[in-house]
Amino acid sequence: FNLYLNGVSGVVFFDEITEELSLAKKQATLSPKMLLNVARLLKSSRITSSSIINATYKTSILYDIACRIFYDNYLENEIFSKIVNEDEVADNASEKLYTIRKSIKRINEKIREKLQGYMRSGANKYLQDNVVSIRNGRYVVPVKSECLSSVKGFIHDRSASGSTFFIEPQEILNLNNELRAEILAESIEVDRILSDLTLKVSSICDALELNINFLTEIDVAFAKAEFSYKIKGIYPKINTCGKINIINGRHPLILEDKVVPISITLGDGHNYVLISGPNTGGKTVTLKLVGLFVLMSAVGIFIPAVEGSEISVFDKIYCDIGDEQSIENSLSTFSSHMKNINYILQNSNSKTLVLIDEIGAGTDPDEGSALAQAVLEKLISYGSFGIVTTHYSSLKEFAFVTDKIINASMDFNSSTFKPLYKINLGTPGSSNAIHISKRLGLEKDVVERAKSLLSSEKVAIDRVLFEAERARIESENLRAELCSMKEEELKIYNQLILDRQKFDKEKENFYLKAKSESRKLINEKLEMAEELLSEMKEIYNKSEYQQSDLVKTATLKNKLENEKYNLINSDKITIPYKNVDISKVKVGDKIYIKKLENEGEVLEINLNKKVLTALVGQIRVSVKNGDIYLISNKKSNTQKPSVSIKRASVLEVKNEINVIGQDLESAISNVEKFIDTSILSNFEEIKIVHGKGQNILSKGIQSLLKNHKSVESFRFGKYGEGEHGVTIVKLK
Repeated sequence: FNLYLNGVSGVVFFDEITEELSLAKKQATLSPKMLLNVARLLKSSRITSSSIINATYKTSILYDIACRIFYDNYLENEIFSKIVNEDEVADNASEKLYTIRKSIKRINEKIREKLQGYMRSGANKYLQDNVVSIRNGRYVVPVKSECLSSVKGFIHDRSASGSTFFIEPQEILNLNNELRAEILAESIEVDRILSDLTLKVSSICDALELNINFLTEIDVAFAKAEFSYKIKGIYPKINTCGKINIINGRHPLILEDKVVPISITLGDGHNYVLISGPNTGGKTVTLKLVGLFVLMSAVGIFIPAVEGSEISVFDKIYCDIGDEQSIENSLSTFSSHMKNINYILQNSNSKTLVLIDEIGAGTDPDEGSALAQAVLEKLISYGSFGIVTTHYSSLKEFAFVTDKIINASMDFNSSTFKPLYKINLGTPGSSNAIHISKRLGLEKDVVERAKSLLSSEKVAIDRVLFEAERARIESENLRAELCSMKEEELKIYNQLILDRQKFDKEKENFYLKAKSESRKLINEKLEMAEELLSEMKEIYNKSEYQQSDLVKTATLKNKLENEKYNLINSDKITIPYKNVDISKVKVGDKIYIKKLENEGEVLEINLNKKVLTALVGQIRVSVKNGDIYLISNKKSNTQKPSVSIKRASVLEVKNEINVIGQDLESAISNVEKFIDTSILSNFEEIKIVHGKGQNILSKGIQSLLKNHKSVESFRFGKYGEGEHGVTIVKLK
């Protein structure tokens, strides 16, 4: 199956060559058609063997067979090169044949020229028409019967009317003889070539016969794989202990859009399943499906079911399905069934699967059910396995009180009595024959009369079964609903966990971004101080400023450096705002959030939980009481605090940008923005994807990076990183 999925073609078509091999063994010369058939077998052998041996996926059995396949490239090519088609040998099959056919062509042309000259010389007045034809392999002309004595030559034929004679003129007699000799030489050479090829084939006949067996085995394997693929089959678990567990099995002979999946178990605490329920409910289809799946698994065909299905392999499978009555053999319906069952009883053992449809049917119900029970007791005593269908109430009771056999019913809609084709293990089913007959159109008075004829005991039992079935269906529906609710609650719980994880990550990224922004701000101020100090030095060199003024300026710069260090490395930053209780805050107020070290705007307030929601930049965050520092109140705010809870959005920042396809100006602008964003995101290394092309983007971008104040170094990507199609940048 894996070879089939990996594109191995299987066996290339070849013709049946039993006759060819038989003749070759006797060294009887093979015809061109037969030799081509042999060559096709050699070709199929070669392709099949090499495709399996060289396949990426190896399968030990087919690989071993492929290694044993014989093929002969030289003989295959020789046959295909020397045989043009099923009736002709190629001109270049031998040098001699080539020479002979060249001579034949030359003589033919010479004869035609001679005849054309003959007819132009005045002899055409003796001819019926100016057409050259061939009789007995020799060129002739059509002569009028009255002019027969005027044309010298050999008569080969006469027309049906007798008005025309076909005469070989004396002028071309020798040429026709030469042509005939060359044609005979050609035939001899062709026979020699065919005989030589036949001799070579005869030496490998035994190997070719083995090839046919090998290729047949491989072809069967690939046919199974192709069929398994078409029916969307799965490889089931295989055992030999009688256990069967089919999960949503689909009958492979029913159209995919019409088939209803069936699930059934056997051998897990019970050897037999007794299926009862309404007619047209699917009992027989289930019976056949189990037998078919067992046979498919035994011969290596996947089954159309769900993963996890399990199938047992049995030594024997016996069936009694359908009606095989025969007038000729004096077999009634009951007799034919009992003949089959008798054979089954005589040959069953613990490695046997038995499938019986409507056991004990075709005779008196009391006697039929008694016989059916006796047969089942015997089969169970053998340790065999099987599935049996019935409508007998006594057998349903038997299954209730007997080990190794379990009741099962086919589900139906309790309102419409339509079958649902679903098996329910553990409970028997009611036939509902009268209700189904009514649904099928039986006259109402007949239906009512049938109901009145039922015994009170039968009515009571059917009512109990009906109510039990309805209660079971309601229970299953309720259970399915509860399972669905549980799954939904679990999804919500898992989503809450994911949301919490995203929020924690978002908070961490926001904190790092805030620190990065503060570091950038301080660096800008320090650069300004550096510029100021440089200007003061220039002024000092040209003016009357004192050295003490320069010292004071340098001292101020050092203080700024200390402030930068303290701000970046200390978690305790002096907050210039007043800490307030959540009850003192309104929607729209500007607040400072201590944990995030940033400002935000109040969006929602939950006084019960002592939590508010604030917008910080583009991110919504929750802030607990005690972490709120009021910056300013909203002047006019009539909006009441909202107590709704909304899910925070996630701000994602990547450390990679792709500018392939952009013009240089746009690419440089986007890269500059990307570097600024990366610094705010505290990235140490970023990746710029620009492609190779004509190196316009890469040169322009790297020219920008050389003079960028935030870039420490850059390089092209290594092998596996994109090489010269990307630039790796390390930020300060």
